[in-house]
Amino acid sequence: MRFLHLSDIHFLRKYHKAEKGYNSIFNNMTNPVEQIKSCLKKVDLKTIDFIIITGDLVESGSAEDYKVLKYELDRLFKGIPYVVTLGNHDNKEAFYKGWFNKESNKSYNVVKEIGDLRIISFDNSNYKNSDGFISKEQYEWINKQLKTDCEKDTILMLHHHLLKDQFTTPSIDFDDSFEEVINSSDIIGIFTGHTHHPFKGVFADKPYFTAGSLSFVGYDENNGIVRFEEYPRFSLCKYKEGKISVEVISALDESKLLTVVNFKE
Repeated sequence: MRFLHLSDIHFLRKYHKAEKGYNSIFNNMTNPVEQIKSCLKKVDLKTIDFIIITGDLVESGSAEDYKVLKYELDRLFKGIPYVVTLGNHDNKEAFYKGWFNKESNKSYNVVKEIGDLRIISFDNSNYKNSDGFISKEQYEWINKQLKTDCEKDTILMLHHHLLKDQFTTPSIDFDDSFEEVINSSDIIGIFTGHTHHPFKGVFADKPYFTAGSLSFVGYDENNGIVRFEEYPRFSLCKYKEGKISVEVISALDESKLLTVVNFKE
């Protein structure tokens, strides 16, 4: 089986312009829908079984932004099934309204079986909390899912990264029991987003992969200064005989400078 791992789209129908600060990132940024188009040109969609998207679907947007993004994804993916999770820039109420036309603010947890795989989409997001959050209810939910017998191999997808030394921003906070649940499960791969930087590692003795971003990527230059570039990347993942392999693919030949932000100002 072959599947794509996309992340951190940060879509808006219209971005607000700003002279400085975080929002200045979007002044010259290519719309992520165009970046997704570029990504899909790099693969043969006829060979792709499904697609996962690990959060930050929109940039703190409205229900209409989610509605438009879903329309675009349905159109671009051409019938390929896809599974999403939510990130810290995703407002649950707006997501449910735009994606499903219903009222809800519950965590968006999904279990889906495709081919020989079981996909668990675990919502560890908390709107505007950049570090994420695993509540008691969420812990109980993931514990129950992973202890449910399944004849298929399992992959876990969530937004925030789990490895504390992976990136300059903090990983999500969890206790030893969470790691033990993962370790004792039948998971064969963990897929995350949030950092905007591709990464391969191991968490709880499980293969662990973070995808690049389809919007922007930041580079810490110390003293509160961050350089932001446009460098869309995604992952082509292959599953065979119980093992996952991942290839990081760039949609562009070279990156483009977007802006430099001093977050101490």
